Amino acid sequence: MTTLWLVIQREFVSNVLTSQFIIGFLICLMSTAAAVFVQVEDYEKRLAAYHIAVQEHQKTAQTWDLYSQINPKAHRKPNPLSIFNVGMEKSGADMVSIQLATPIWEKDAQKQGSDNPFLSILLAIDAIFVFKIIFSALAILFAYNTISGEHEDGTLKLVLSNPIPRDTLVVGKYIGGMLSLFPMVVISFIIGILIAYTSPATDFNSADLFRLVAVLILSLLYMSTCYLLGMLLSVWTKEATTTLILSMFIWGILTILHSNIATFAVMKFPPYQPQAEKEILQHIQQRWEDFREERDAYILKKWGYEHPASAVSPISEGNFLVAMYTSLPEEIGYSEFYYIQQIHIVDVSKFQEVLGYQEPLRIDYANQAEALLRQREQVEERNKQFAKDISRFSFADAYRFAVGAITDTDRESYQDFIRRSRSYKRQVVDYLTGKNAFSARAWFSSDQGAAAFKDLPVFQNPHASLFQSFSRASSDILILLAWNIVLFIGVYVSFLRYDMS
Repeated sequence: MTTLWLVIQREFVSNVLTSQFIIGFLICLMSTAAAVFVQVEDYEKRLAAYHIAVQEHQKTAQTWDLYSQINPKAHRKPNPLSIFNVGMEKSGADMVSIQLATPIWEKDAQKQGSDNPFLSILLAIDAIFVFKIIFSALAILFAYNTISGEHEDGTLKLVLSNPIPRDTLVVGKYIGGMLSLFPMVVISFIIGILIAYTSPATDFNSADLFRLVAVLILSLLYMSTCYLLGMLLSVWTKEATTTLILSMFIWGILTILHSNIATFAVMKFPPYQPQAEKEILQHIQQRWEDFREERDAYILKKWGYEHPASAVSPISEGNFLVAMYTSLPEEIGYSEFYYIQQIHIVDVSKFQEVLGYQEPLRIDYANQAEALLRQREQVEERNKQFAKDISRFSFADAYRFAVGAITDTDRESYQDFIRRSRSYKRQVVDYLTGKNAFSARAWFSSDQGAAAFKDLPVFQNPHASLFQSFSRASSDILILLAWNIVLFIGVYVSFLRYDMS
């Protein structure tokens, strides 16, 4: 144990007492602080925009006096942990409009983010990006000459001439190297948290802090993987320059190129072919044609007159119903707004009965159209998941995916928002059905009293629980652990067989 401690101490001191350590420490500290500072400012703006959007929607909702005017909004509140890992926070929709006769389609949801591509790139640099790129490169730079460098200058031969077992030496070098990286990671991370806490907009709870601790542990595990990769290549090569070139080449492939190549390849040659968007829209338009035919057939059979095809149709002698169509042929929804002339004297009981039949039917057809869009989305998600499965074989991407799941900023959390928006739409429909709103006079006129929305369901979008987040991250955490085990065994076995000649 004493020998092991001496090796650890020697490796730690030799790393810390170098200009490389000081410069690297300063670079990591400043880059992490800068990334967090930029993301805090951006989070404050997104949070302010969220509160403004919610307030504006609440004011708009107070002006509704007809059930047909109902148009709730599902807003996605910014996640404070996106300060450290942006993930999908700024690349997806942040608001979904709930319209009864319009399918919820991610493509039509309100997007957020900057229109300036250069600013968007800057805002995508977060603390985890810094850890993934800069810290990992630093770990490689610390490890590349642990064996080949000492072999080249003759130090390794001198050390092994002493009664030091090779296994003790390799384990000591690994522990000493990690201990020299440990303060860089921990202090940079703590500084980032302190900067985030200075903002009055951040509202970290105990669960968020637990997630941040988990991210810190994952970051140390990721640093260990990079350090072990450098050590393994240092054992396999005889010259430090060769080790450095080979290490940086492999590092570049695994941290930068691998994921981009996998994503591009899957996009170019998708294993699952989604139906063309144009065909989907044609099918949706056919659904609305079917709706009109079914609705008009019902009216003709029950009341003996056709539904207004464009403008005017008699309800009773001397009185008229004016129907105004707002949906365009290329739109995915189909909405109608009605105005009845001489509403104060006309008997609208027939019209109310028609609405009681046609509006639930319209919602049913909207659900059919949404199912078509969802099928296409599911195929696209399978392609994205396939690209992710390929990417996660890289320890850098496994680290990124694991952090995204733990901070609840990954694509799965975004999909949860879209799913909850659709679930919220069903709640609104059930709410209107329970009030018999479709056949109520307040659906189209407030002359005998406005519609009441005091008990309208409110959209809820809670974050995933800790258990759910860690379940989603478990496979990527296991991949990181597997990389560490395999690389350590490779270093250990290779050094035991190391040829000093």
